[in-house]
Amino acid sequence: EYASLIQRALIPDNKLLKHYFKDSFALWDPKDIVGGDIYLMEALNEDELLIMVIDCTGHGVPGAFITMLVKAIESQIIATIYKGDDITPGDILGIFNRNIKHLLKQEGEGSISNSGFDGAVLHYNKKQKLFRYAGANSPLFVMQDENLKIIKGNRYSIGYNTSDSEYEFTNYEISAQEDTIIYLSTDGYLDQKGGNKGFPFGKKRFTQLLQQLTEKNM
Repeated sequence: EYASLIQRALIPDNKLLKHYFKDSFALWDPKDIVGGDIYLMEALNEDELLIMVIDCTGHGVPGAFITMLVKAIESQIIATIYKGDDITPGDILGIFNRNIKHLLKQEGEGSISNSGFDGAVLHYNKKQKLFRYAGANSPLFVMQDENLKIIKGNRYSIGYNTSDSEYEFTNYEISAQEDTIIYLSTDGYLDQKGGNKGFPFGKKRFTQLLQQLTEKNM
């Protein structure tokens, strides 16, 4: 339970979202006392916000350990951005990939730590009205003009023994129109089981729910 307090201290204040968006919400509810899913936010300046949604290997303690590594690497990346470097979401995922592999000694043969994460990085520029996104097995759901578009990102995870430390992640740009709605989620939401048959919630049902919520708010 004390470890949970430490992990919860990493979760950002959701008031930050209100400065950049007229409507927003964030849900973080670990399955166990500590968990492997985490989200991070950093205000780069008055106009730019960086959001990261991370799904680390495993549940409970193993996943929670990786979230601490993720936060440490993220702090290093932010320090670099503050120096004026123009780093894209794809660049950030690449830095995560190289650092996770280095810290967990996954670069040589015989590595015993086959861990990593799936995740997405979203950069929002309020002044330019522009989203930039890159994903590692983590899609971005975009609602515009009452139509849902799923940008899947790259089918490539961060870390793990078999990954290439020099893999380049694809960047996507989305114009932020007045009615644009953005959703990011780990599979922790989609994989929840329930109902009479105990089936996972699933991406199809998740997509239907997003469409219903959007239609309701239009």
